[in-house]
Amino acid sequence: MKKIIIAALALAGLLFSSCDRTGNFEVFEKEIPWNFCVKVSTDEAHLKVVSGATVQIFKSEEDRDAQKNVFLTKTTDANGEALFTLAEFDPQNKGGEFVKGVYYLRVAKGSDVKTENTRYLLMNSGTTYHYIIFE
Repeated sequence: MKKIIIAALALAGLLFSSCDRTGNFEVFEKEIPWNFCVKVSTDEAHLKVVSGATVQIFKSEEDRDAQKNVFLTKTTDANGEALFTLAEFDPQNKGGEFVKGVYYLRVAKGSDVKTENTRYLLMNSGTTYHYIIFE
């Protein structure tokens, strides 16, 4: 019985104690540039990359399917990557919240064409990758 009372008091002490959040926080010297990268390959390990593929980004599924009003376009490099920057997504410099959302991709090389939606674009520092696999 004594062990139960001690355990109950210890638990009550934990429940009513506060967490001290006044410690030092890491401060970043500079912001890491935000990018969106489409990587095209022919295998799930993304080792057999496809260079020279055209990557088009649209703001609506209807535009993508009709292949009109292309928002951004690039060609994949030797690593199979097409890298888009925040400045390209946001030429009017309205901020990350303005460009956040779903975009519609069309990737083509020769007779191979793949269409997909981006799930979302991360607006944190760093690069968000979207992988396209030509089968």
